[in-house]
Amino acid sequence: WGGALVNPQMPEENQMLKGRSLAASLALAIAGGLLAASIASANPVLMPTVTKEIASQKAIVAAHQAINPPAPPCPETGMLPAPFSNCGLPEAPATTLPYPTNMAYWGGHVQTVPKVYVVYFGWGEPGAFPAGSKCKSEKILEGALKAALSCDPAGAGERMADFVQQMGGTEWAKVSTQFFQTGTSGAEEHITNPSDVLAGLWADNTAPADLSKTSAENEPGTGNTYSDLAAEAARAARHFRVKDLANADFVIAQPQSFSDPNANASGYCAFHDYTEPGLEGGIYNGITPGISYTNMPYVLEINSEGVNLCGENAVNAGPEGKLDGESIVLGHEIEETITDPGAEDIVGSGIEASKLGGWYDTLDANENGDKCAWVGEPLTGPVPGGPQVLPIPGAMGDITGNAGKTFAVQSLWSNEAAGGTGYCAGAGTDLPGA
Repeated sequence: WGGALVNPQMPEENQMLKGRSLAASLALAIAGGLLAASIASANPVLMPTVTKEIASQKAIVAAHQAINPPAPPCPETGMLPAPFSNCGLPEAPATTLPYPTNMAYWGGHVQTVPKVYVVYFGWGEPGAFPAGSKCKSEKILEGALKAALSCDPAGAGERMADFVQQMGGTEWAKVSTQFFQTGTSGAEEHITNPSDVLAGLWADNTAPADLSKTSAENEPGTGNTYSDLAAEAARAARHFRVKDLANADFVIAQPQSFSDPNANASGYCAFHDYTEPGLEGGIYNGITPGISYTNMPYVLEINSEGVNLCGENAVNAGPEGKLDGESIVLGHEIEETITDPGAEDIVGSGIEASKLGGWYDTLDANENGDKCAWVGEPLTGPVPGGPQVLPIPGAMGDITGNAGKTFAVQSLWSNEAAGGTGYCAGAGTDLPGA
């Protein structure tokens, strides 16, 4: 899940002031030899669970501690003034930090006028929720859009719709408007920040929706989790009669008992991908090409030893924070799809290769959500009932939607922040003066 620059536990202010150039060579060595991801990926772009992210961060810290003598910009003594010592490793509990280095444009398209379609995949089918669940039926109304859910015991379905309806026009979503695609004329065509991002709601209770009986290891086609998700996205595109696939993101939201079983097993909360035939072992062969979709498992059930790993109470304590993960995780995937709908895919090879990706990091292929995932989460892990996010620049925080509701979000990577050095922004926890 990406590389690291030198001194990843140094206070962020120091990192920005010192700049990247002083540590560039060692950063490349660590990233290349320790935790680097492939520059180009033909796999779904996964959002790691908190435990996966913490494991990566601890490996980075261990690599830092192994450097002897300390690398620049550390003083030769390896010590900094109190309360910091050992060249920036804080004496207070360490926290997850963003992956430095700016994102680059790879030539693919971005979603200049993003539209999100939320599909409740099988929420009304028998067995979608465990027997004995305190189901409550609800009618979701978002302006002129509506969907009826026969069961939404925790309110996760409604929360997702509310968030997508209200994310547009916010300062958080505005972070992505600095990114662009190159048009046919050669001009930059920037992402916009419309207030009406939510374009459709659909409770689909007709297609086989039980992903719990599928596997990512199965042969492409029915029974392969990712093939089934993409097939539902294609059905949604037909249902909504979408003509502009380039700007569309189909969120396939799953109920508790039918949720993607690979998420818990592999350690991710969600992912986004692109239906390009011929890649990823052919899992999208025969499915309408050019569809960007988001796999949104039932994140409230992605747990370890009773502790949720996908954002429950990450920002807000008690009942108010129970659904924090719905907007944190969904927002992560939506904004990554907006800036990189091609999901880093590459078609062909050598000089004939064509990059479908939009914007991601040149060093470790992290996208704008990956680079800022779980910033502020203590390395000790989530605390039941939270909140546990530490007050550092770029940490997760609350934003106010365009209709006044409050939503927990993570920051998004901004190349413009910190005087162009880049940093996480938009969640109300920006670097001072950034």
